[in-house]
Amino acid sequence: MPRPVLDPEQLVRHGRDPRQRLRLAAAAVLALTALVALARALQAPATVDEVTLVNESPYDVHVEVRSPGGPVLGLGTVPRERSIRFTTVLDQGDTWSFAFSAGGEDAGTTDVPRSALERDGWTVALPATAASRLERAGLPSAPATRAP
Repeated sequence: MPRPVLDPEQLVRHGRDPRQRLRLAAAAVLALTALVALARALQAPATVDEVTLVNESPYDVHVEVRSPGGPVLGLGTVPRERSIRFTTVLDQGDTWSFAFSAGGEDAGTTDVPRSALERDGWTVALPATAASRLERAGLPSAPATRAP
């Protein structure tokens, strides 16, 4: 007598082990959580298109910015009697703290609320107190530079 090609036992569906389904569900949840965390980690930080620093002093002034308690972001140096526009600046939140220095001398800081920056078109002027501090420190004026 010929044997059937398929064994009847193979035609019967056996239910999956409930523990296997639980493990599969847990793996799917972990994978989704990892994917969400990775997407957030790869997201670019918020930026502001541009911030303009106005330096009417006779000193080339280095400018840094930070949020309260945050890391320092060096913007660059603004030559004497010039304005420089810094582009794509990391957003510092509700309060921007600008620190000024020249020739290794501390020229002080100024805290500017975001609302004031927005109102002033994202323009910050070097405070007169910064230039006074540099003058009191005996820092000589920077040589004049040609405007671009």
